Amino acid sequence: MIINWVRLAFFMLIGLTVAYLLASIYSRSVRREKLEKHWDAKGLEGDRTAFIEAGMRGYEKGLKRRLLWLIYIIPMVAFTAIFFYVNWY
Repeated sequence: MIINWVRLAFFMLIGLTVAYLLASIYSRSVRREKLEKHWDAKGLEGDRTAFIEAGMRGYEKGLKRRLLWLIYIIPMVAFTAIFFYVNWY
């Protein structure tokens, strides 16, 4: 019985990893597009690539990037709670 739960957790982690990677790629592309549109709308002068890379470095340290980890945390906490509830109550 426990081995079935472990197998389920393993496949759940694979699915969550795919979801995390897709959400991360999408979030980065949206942020990069926003920076590009900001550059074009303001008519800024200088190195466009450096501006975008600086903005992306700021994104990497920001809250939105960290919140993506909730893709792992929330389902795993729910899985663990259900596992203990089903087996010991």
